[in-house]
Amino acid sequence: MLKQFSLVFFVLLACYNGVNSRELKHITKELEVNAPASEAWELYRNLGLINLIDRKLTNIFQSTEVLKGDGGVGTVVKLTFVPAGNSSYTEKFTVIDDQRRVKETKGLEGDCLAIGCSVQIIEFEIIEKSQNSSIIKSTISYAVKEEFQAKDPKPSIQIVEAIVQSSKNNELEVNAPACEVWELYRNLGLFELAANELKNVVQSLQVLKGDGGVGTDVKTTFVP
Repeated sequence: MLKQFSLVFFVLLACYNGVNSRELKHITKELEVNAPASEAWELYRNLGLINLIDRKLTNIFQSTEVLKGDGGVGTVVKLTFVPAGNSSYTEKFTVIDDQRRVKETKGLEGDCLAIGCSVQIIEFEIIEKSQNSSIIKSTISYAVKEEFQAKDPKPSIQIVEAIVQSSKNNELEVNAPACEVWELYRNLGLFELAANELKNVVQSLQVLKGDGGVGTDVKTTFVP
């Protein structure tokens, strides 16, 4: 009897999950970038995109705020759109898979959830195309509440496209050999440069631990 009950339970559970899966709608976009998959993934896997939004998408986002976490699974971030206070979107990082280069976030409030959706999930997948290029595949999965079906609400795919496009353009060409640029970036050179050349931004630089190698801790104090 117990075996029969277990079998029925798992069959019903599978049917339930299958129905839920079919109810989800999907919007998928792909964009090729001139960067190795490993570099693109480093931008997407934690808070890199949030920092990019702060710098490059000020025409779309008024502010970004990390409500919880440090970029890992469980991190909660809030994006407030322009104009200030008009609307916002809060999401939680639910999957960060370094092997598959897949990051997934679940919407908590705002965007499609504010106009009739019950679920909003955004997935970014970094696909290696060649040694120096990769494809960013973004997928928004969402479900609409039954009472809002007639209105057919949809997530703001244009915002996701803008974020992905900004990461494509997140490139800087400098007139210096790669070996010289790497020497500047690999240890404390970049911090020393900031302290010397950006005195209107950086008030002080303090090496708390280490000599520039892995494990080094650096504290940067900004000008008030």
